[in-house]
Amino acid sequence: MSVLSAKMNFSFLCDYASVSREGKLSLNGIFENINVRAFPAQHPLMFAVANISGVNNGDKFTCEVVKNDAGQKKLATIIQEIKADARRNFGFIGQFVNVRYDEPGDYAIKFFIDNKEIGSHHFLVQAVV
Repeated sequence: MSVLSAKMNFSFLCDYASVSREGKLSLNGIFENINVRAFPAQHPLMFAVANISGVNNGDKFTCEVVKNDAGQKKLATIIQEIKADARRNFGFIGQFVNVRYDEPGDYAIKFFIDNKEIGSHHFLVQAVV
């Protein structure tokens, strides 16, 4: 299969994610917003989870946290080689520690296969009193 057949089936942001011995995915604390008291702020721990079909063993997978504006500033990146059976979906669990947010706004986790964006997951970072 080519990168053109890669398709993101789902993605989540959560406080913690794991896979059991039986292969069951567990997600704890799914969220869509990060609420902080003031900026700049650091989020101590978040997990990005994605399920992607149509990938090849050896494809380059990239997951980026970006500010979703004209500049698309990258805040964090995970890059790995896919080790998967082409007949099965690729499951990704990425851990981001102490990501710094300098300002409120719309952010995104972007997912790439061989440098081609295949999906994104948007979230809001906002100040709450």
